[in-house]
Amino acid sequence: MIKFTKPHFSFYILNGIAAVVYIVVFLNLNLTVSNEIAFSTPDAVTYKDVADWLAHGVQSESISTRPILFPLILLITTKLGGAYGIWIAQVIFWFLTINFTFLVVKQLTKNYVFAALGGLIIMSNLSLIAMTLHALTELITVFLLSAMLFFLGRKIEQFREVHFFHTCMFFLVLLSILKPVFSIPLFSILFIVFPLFYLRKHWEYPKNILKLFLLLLPLLVQLTIIKTKYNQTKISLISSMTLSEYLVPQGIQKIESISREEAVKKAWSFSSKEQANYIVEHLSTYSHLFKKNITDNITGKSTFLSYPKGHGNVHFAKFMKSYNENTLKVHYAFFILIIPLLFIFLIKKNYSILIFLMFIYGLGAYYVIVTGISFWQGDRLTLGSIGIWACLYPFILFSYFKLLYPTKPKLH
Repeated sequence: MIKFTKPHFSFYILNGIAAVVYIVVFLNLNLTVSNEIAFSTPDAVTYKDVADWLAHGVQSESISTRPILFPLILLITTKLGGAYGIWIAQVIFWFLTINFTFLVVKQLTKNYVFAALGGLIIMSNLSLIAMTLHALTELITVFLLSAMLFFLGRKIEQFREVHFFHTCMFFLVLLSILKPVFSIPLFSILFIVFPLFYLRKHWEYPKNILKLFLLLLPLLVQLTIIKTKYNQTKISLISSMTLSEYLVPQGIQKIESISREEAVKKAWSFSSKEQANYIVEHLSTYSHLFKKNITDNITGKSTFLSYPKGHGNVHFAKFMKSYNENTLKVHYAFFILIIPLLFIFLIKKNYSILIFLMFIYGLGAYYVIVTGISFWQGDRLTLGSIGIWACLYPFILFSYFKLLYPTKPKLH
């Protein structure tokens, strides 16, 4: 178990560096902590609309696309400190993300150098720092992912136990009512993994059923809201809206050589079934666009290092553009590296590490791949996945280091 009372000196150094990095970047962003900046984007306004609905019953169509977790956070933080409350909360999430990443890599590798590398990956992403000033979900997404990996990493040898499953469900539920994209991994585990591996232990101990119900309760609340207001059994309606606004008209525009406005109008005139049929009929075009969108989203510019117009920092934005372009190369490299590593852990019957690697790599890859349905948002769409890669990639490097130099002393 990790001892928090006597952390290694590198832990203090890492947090000291993080504080310096944040202060330097913050002071050079030409931004102020204010409602004007926090809610300067249309998406931030929609989260505020749902917060107003929760607090005062103000009706808004944003309820259909924005689940309740982040609006609840906005409601609490703004009550406590206004725009400063939002900013302070997000800065705390940023520091906690660095520390959780450091600790989980340390737990997995028993090595401070690779643990520090994980923390440095987080703090070197300047887009993430800029996001602390905006009322958007990326910071808390990264935080929840890093926290999930930390708590699962501590129990990695107990993956067959109910509490491991419950921990996983706890975080996936929170992530799903923050970003509906996580509902697919959540339901996959709930309806496939749970019956195969954990159902019996729940029936044998009814308290486990009650615990699972309590864990799922926030999800049920969100489902009830959408069912009551829109008569659909979904967490959110944002996926169908995104398809109709982005990927579907993107294909229509290219195939039929019409304007984007006409393509969007035509996409909205289609039913969900008609959209699916249109995509299937022009599968090669949509496959190309989908893959291009993913690449563009990973390598995109850092929108929030130069937003709103007249603010931000040009040099930081250029740095992040290069950072993002290199990130794509890193993803390709680690895709090649992880495959033989999975076979090695399988041969060695190290099932706990194997399952952990497969789960977190699959979740990270899914999060990045699904962004292919959208575009024009810079690196924001894939930004949240850094909460996974910052943990996973140092661990993969360490695993190869151990394989290549098994008799050498560990780095400290």
